[in-house]
Amino acid sequence: MADSFFYDTATLPSKTIAEIADETGLDDASREGLFALFGRTLATKTILMSPELSVFHEVALPGETVRPHRHGTHQITYVLRGSLRYGNRVTGAGMGYYSPNRPYSWTAGDDGAEWLEIHAGEPQAFVE
Repeated sequence: MADSFFYDTATLPSKTIAEIADETGLDDASREGLFALFGRTLATKTILMSPELSVFHEVALPGETVRPHRHGTHQITYVLRGSLRYGNRVTGAGMGYYSPNRPYSWTAGDDGAEWLEIHAGEPQAFVE
């Protein structure tokens, strides 16, 4: 289990999907599959990643979309700014979405979106 710590999201390093793909050394086909699923510009800051709990600070540009996927964990998304559209439902600041390891997708609103993503464990990306 991780030791106690304080954090400031303003000082945490942010990585886009494209930067993550570059760092992990994916082959071209895997990179294109990742980009098709999550796009290239979704930005992530890792607050905590452990076998018990993972927390990420995410930012999406206006109109950015992720295709249906799941993470292999129970997940809560809590919107801080902007909005995320899940089908015909829109979550705005102070709202969120719970997924019990089921596929979901979203599109960021006209002002983009910023949210916290909380997982019970270490998330993976699964496409059905």
